[in-house]
Amino acid sequence: MIDSTSTRRCIIAADLHCDGSARRLAMLEALLRSCRQLDASCYLLGDLFDVWLGPGQLALQQTRREVEALQRAVAANIDVVVIPGNRDFLLDEAFERATGVVVGGDHLLLETGDQRWHLSHGDLFGTADVGYQRLRKILRSGPFRMLVRHMPLLLCRALATFLRRRSRKSLQRKDPARIQPDLQVIGQLVESGFDQVVCGHYHRPSEEFLERGGSCGIFTVLEAFEDRGAHLFIEDGVVELRYLPS
Repeated sequence: MIDSTSTRRCIIAADLHCDGSARRLAMLEALLRSCRQLDASCYLLGDLFDVWLGPGQLALQQTRREVEALQRAVAANIDVVVIPGNRDFLLDEAFERATGVVVGGDHLLLETGDQRWHLSHGDLFGTADVGYQRLRKILRSGPFRMLVRHMPLLLCRALATFLRRRSRKSLQRKDPARIQPDLQVIGQLVESGFDQVVCGHYHRPSEEFLERGGSCGIFTVLEAFEDRGAHLFIEDGVVELRYLPS
């Protein structure tokens, strides 16, 4: 696990939601191919997988092609870092060993050019959604992770299905204002010296200039990569929004 890194050239994307389908596999492969062509590191900000059930998923046929694509990228000397999201928070050391991909923590400090970037999935910014934050702590706790590692894969799949159904029903009942990123929390990051704060999770792309305590920064919510292949290309701190060719 890493919490800081530096790079001259990188690609950042979020919410690929790989699910074994040919379309999303092709999109992942295209993104990794761009990283190879540009000699760019790759930072994936959560929900790389639509669901991750723990180490047992590495043996599933529907996951094999995505795992192999990541292995090929790492073998081609591309640094790939994944920050777990709310769908794939069970990514762990077994996934790292199998793929060579580095699994980060809740956030990552990226230094590029003369800038400091704060990268995360973004779900922690939804501070008003107290119920989700409470459940998040339980699901990411050591005891729950230990339990899942010893559960049969079929039972893990049933649990994941239950949690996703519950999440969808809960979202339908919630006031939209409760599931927005907390700009006060993000402003504190800007005030602490971050030039860029970037996340995914919310699936509604936005960019906002923030000024706090004499410091200025930009808060960016990335469009879900699964929609149009949106990603950021950064070279020496210069940012360009790109899309996969249609």
